[in-house]
Amino acid sequence: MYRLLVATLMAGMVALSPASATSVVRFSFDSLCENSVRIAHVICVETEPVITDDGVRTRTLFRVIEGVKGDVSREIEIALPGGQIGAKHVMVAGIPTFTAGRETVIFLTGPDGSGSPWPIGLGQGCYRVVTDETEGRSVHFQRGMTPIPEGVLFKPTSAGVHRVDLRSFLDKVRETVALPSEEVK
Repeated sequence: MYRLLVATLMAGMVALSPASATSVVRFSFDSLCENSVRIAHVICVETEPVITDDGVRTRTLFRVIEGVKGDVSREIEIALPGGQIGAKHVMVAGIPTFTAGRETVIFLTGPDGSGSPWPIGLGQGCYRVVTDETEGRSVHFQRGMTPIPEGVLFKPTSAGVHRVDLRSFLDKVRETVALPSEEVK
């Protein structure tokens, strides 16, 4: 009886304790462009998990192929929470991962407390670039994940994934960035 009472009290305390969760603001394409400090078409050079004062982070180095907005140098480095060092594996939901050799159009915030920019809206600010022999280079959109710009013609390539020519996408980003704030939706 005593154990049942203790178990019931503990369950009640757990149920009443506040849950901690991360929520991410859902961005429209226009607000993604407006709120980004830097936007660049990049290729991932390397990723490396590191231990910092605030835990395990994965440091990613990009070579800039083309700057689109903001002060974009030849390289961009970010350090996002998560990664694996030995037996210590930290995974943070929503944090994008990058692979050496893969291209991305990345929309970045200013630096955080540790000096690293972050993709705006986490995965929302990362558009993967794919090269196809017949279609050329394109950006892939995923409904519910990456915001799709209004007026961009895209075509389905499989369930839930759509694509648009890379040059058309970058032109649309430049057009959206150039709009005065009150015109951005």
